[in-house]
Amino acid sequence: MDAGAAVARFDGDVRDADAVRSSIHAARPDVVFHLGAKVDVRRDPTLDAVMREVLYEGSLHVADAVPRGARLVHVGTCEEYGTIPAPYAEDDEPSAPVSPYAAWKLATTRELLRRGGDVVVARPFLTYGPGQRPRQLVPAAIRAALAGTRFPMTTGEQTREWNFVDDTVAGLLRCAVADFRGLVNVCGGPELSVAAMVRRVFAVAGASEDLVAVGALPQRAGEVGRFFGDAHRCREVLGHTPAVELDEGLRRTVAWWRARGEAA
Repeated sequence: MDAGAAVARFDGDVRDADAVRSSIHAARPDVVFHLGAKVDVRRDPTLDAVMREVLYEGSLHVADAVPRGARLVHVGTCEEYGTIPAPYAEDDEPSAPVSPYAAWKLATTRELLRRGGDVVVARPFLTYGPGQRPRQLVPAAIRAALAGTRFPMTTGEQTREWNFVDDTVAGLLRCAVADFRGLVNVCGGPELSVAAMVRRVFAVAGASEDLVAVGALPQRAGEVGRFFGDAHRCREVLGHTPAVELDEGLRRTVAWWRARGEAA
């Protein structure tokens, strides 16, 4: 909008091909951003059917409705890489998917790239910031810190890449205008262990780090030790490098939760 763009939003179910087609055709867009998904990374085979319907079939409904001459920016996920060694690069061959969510996201990416055309498939990496669901790690830690309550967690030795939401959005917006088609990671944030991240949250929130109970919970089965992206293509073809430093992103996120008056 700051760039003078008019934005139209689809309110509906991507499984409804007619509704998707009508909405997109009415908007007559130059760019279609497809972020609609059911996000659930549990290794639960009973999720397979709904993931296929929403992630794969729903995405193809969107792709089929994009007008000739318009660009599709399809938002995939870093989960598609599976359990191969980090950092994850776009030309790496993923492992066997570890969840129905990852499996159908990967199937969608492959089908869209096979079709070709003016398509950019973006794979964002771990993102935090205002508005994130309370059960996710960073908001859960913030709410505990603001309440001054104990925060039990695993050893938290596994590392992750941390991207503030504004940076992820900026990277996705660059996908709309870059002279590029194909697959690109949207990443570049710092790599930090989960335990170190939780301690940073408590420090930024002004809470005692003694409340962080590292090792109080058992490790989750199948935990990936290092999970972060190779940002070379992101920098080269999108010109994108995250701009928000970690502590600044956490300050903004803590302030958002504090303004809501919510804690654990």
